[in-house]
Amino acid sequence: MSVHAAQAYLDLPADDRLETRLPKVLKRHAETVAKVRGETLSEYVVEVLAERVADEIASAQEWRLTVTEQAELLRILAAPAPTTAALEAATRSAEKLFGV
Repeated sequence: MSVHAAQAYLDLPADDRLETRLPKVLKRHAETVAKVRGETLSEYVVEVLAERVADEIASAQEWRLTVTEQAELLRILAAPAPTTAALEAATRSAEKLFGV
């Protein structure tokens, strides 16, 4: 799944930069792998990063609510919207338009 999901990132223009420090041996090994794959080090790093992000983005954006927080969210969602002048005007307009 990650390769297909990562493709969306790889199809975007490379319009930003990332500078990072890493162990020499890690860079050398990454260069070796990239060379074997016929890629530049940049291409390889971006591909690996895109795959990792594609795999983890959903869980990073999940809400993890306690039971108490879930109950509070449901209470708020179930409560009627507060009545405002704009809501009353919209209701009257809808009643005239749709004959409700």
